[in-house]
Amino acid sequence: MALWWESLTVDVTVHTGELDASLSVEGAWDNETAIAAQQGEPVPEVKNVSNVSCVLSEDGNSITVTVENAYPGITYFCALNLENTGTIPFKVYSIELTGNITSVMTNTSGLVNGTIYEGLQMHPGDTVYDTLAITLTNSAEENHTYTGTLTIVVEQWNEYPTAPPS
Repeated sequence: MALWWESLTVDVTVHTGELDASLSVEGAWDNETAIAAQQGEPVPEVKNVSNVSCVLSEDGNSITVTVENAYPGITYFCALNLENTGTIPFKVYSIELTGNITSVMTNTSGLVNGTIYEGLQMHPGDTVYDTLAITLTNSAEENHTYTGTLTIVVEQWNEYPTAPPS
């Protein structure tokens, strides 16, 4: 008697995708000159005494916004893009602005275009534009530094709205 047998195998290779998002900066400006013109200033440019800069980090994961010589009532803008630079779709899980700057910002501050929002789904190669606006209230202190961080968390689309691990 003999036992005949054969072994069959299936080799499996899985190449996972990449979840990756990046930011870019389109520009920065304020509305000092426009307000001066509305107020009837004959040379509106003389009121342009503060400035805002938006600088992108080398890795594209953060933007440093700096406002110098700021004062209440002026709005400072940073136009930014969120791009899906990975190979899989993602959804925006959360958008949060933290820090002491939030205590002296008007309720019209923050992302003002509404194109980057929680639940936004983006496919590889998609880019979405929005504008961060910062307007100080009259409660802002003179000669004071306010800081904050705008954090945008993205996660793979099919796990939304499960909280990412911390």
